[in-house]
Amino acid sequence: MLRYDDKQTLEPLPPSGQNGGRKAYLFRNTDGAEPVIPRVYDAHFRPDEAYRASLPDMTETVDAVEGANVPIPQVGIAGFRLPLRFAVPSGEPLLLEARVTGTVSLEADLKGINMSRIIRTFYARKEAIFDLDTLAQVVRDYQRELGSLSARVRVAFSYPMLVPSLRSGLEGYQYYDGRYEAAVEGSGPVRRYVELDFVYSSACPCSAELAEHARDVRGAYAIPHSQRSVAHLRVEVAEGARLHLEDLVHHAREALKTEVQVMVKREDEQAFAELNGVYVKFVEDAVRLLYARLVADPRIHDFQVACAHLESLHAHDAVAVIAKGVPGGFRPDFTDFSSLVR
Repeated sequence: MLRYDDKQTLEPLPPSGQNGGRKAYLFRNTDGAEPVIPRVYDAHFRPDEAYRASLPDMTETVDAVEGANVPIPQVGIAGFRLPLRFAVPSGEPLLLEARVTGTVSLEADLKGINMSRIIRTFYARKEAIFDLDTLAQVVRDYQRELGSLSARVRVAFSYPMLVPSLRSGLEGYQYYDGRYEAAVEGSGPVRRYVELDFVYSSACPCSAELAEHARDVRGAYAIPHSQRSVAHLRVEVAEGARLHLEDLVHHAREALKTEVQVMVKREDEQAFAELNGVYVKFVEDAVRLLYARLVADPRIHDFQVACAHLESLHAHDAVAVIAKGVPGGFRPDFTDFSSLVR
């Protein structure tokens, strides 16, 4: 084996066990020399206040910024999990796994933020009954604790609701992917948002007409195509209003009529086929039906709806996006349709 000396010329390494006095910092060397640094964890050490005060803090450093010394609109954590007791419109709170994303703004000249404070802010309210108002309080605490101009917290969860079958009298739990979000800029009001992914069936009106034509004109039996479909609803709650995820579920059910089923016997499957026959819909119909429901709810200040019909006829999907049209509000610019695939 070869090594470089100080003059950058190659020379042979000494034989094993004759290391020429080279140190091994973490491990015992081949000649039996002990490591320079002992790797021993002191499980009994307990820091006092003076020790804590002596610890270096990167947020207090100066001239430490790497790269462009510019503000960062969002910096924080994503994927932090904890159990929260979610408020329900009626009955006992539900203990659900929550997945938290929390960010704040960071001004120029500052190295970074204390990210553990994001987690501590949530744990300070871990016993509270969680709803949008609780989240609004959390985001205010979050902004104050980190001394930031803006702050945003998003909580994602899977929300169970007991749903009856169409005709058999059975019932089962439907799970809804939901998100609560709160955001604040400076001393402005906290803006609150609710999101829902709603899964339904969509039977194609054109295919239904063509199938009936084949039966009527040629006596040919044909089945119209339908597919599993997803509506993504994002709404901003009006200031002072209260809105629950279940309210959005109700709007989606009433607008679309063909939610996928949980418990199904033969009479339920037949009923579902009849529902799809009555409520055939293009993706264009779906977003307009949802628009009509949401725009009529005074608790909803603004909204965006994105629908994806996961086609059984094509190898691609049919999609549509619509927004309420509030000046400066949501725009119909949703593009992440792959996230709606179920």
